[in-house]
Amino acid sequence: MVTVGAVWLLGAVAPDPGIVLWLDREDFELRVRDVRDGVEGPRLPVALGSPAHPTPRGEFALERVILNPAWTPGPTARAAGAEPLPASRSTPMGVAKIPFGDRGPFALHGGAIPVLLGKPVSTGCIRLADRDLLGLIAWLEERGSLRDERGTPGGEIHRGFRRPARLLTR
Repeated sequence: MVTVGAVWLLGAVAPDPGIVLWLDREDFELRVRDVRDGVEGPRLPVALGSPAHPTPRGEFALERVILNPAWTPGPTARAAGAEPLPASRSTPMGVAKIPFGDRGPFALHGGAIPVLLGKPVSTGCIRLADRDLLGLIAWLEERGSLRDERGTPGGEIHRGFRRPARLLTR
């Protein structure tokens, strides 16, 4: 018998525990682990939500990676006059974003200015430097965690997760 993404235990199939990304708020670091294989992934510096706009706490299922994300400004940015931007690698989202499941506008995304890493400056999202986010995506690809690319009419490129993935932000 052949199994994909599962382990046989005493005749029963154990589901793939997948990939876990967890936020170390104290060290402003995102840590990654392939739970199935016990492989540690990258440890990446991040910027977090400000005290006025904290990064939400919880466990979030990750469903997709969006490359070249469009940007729809939130209330704070709209109040400052920001307009929506079409899909590209140079929106405030940077090269890519990974939405927090169904948690509204929150995402793990690129576009972080390096000097702001390690600081609570975002409006709730977890920001990474573009090169670090691209490195995370490459690692996810190496672990067999991502599906093939699927373009959208607006120019974004979506990649679903092939394996379970979750973000812990406690």
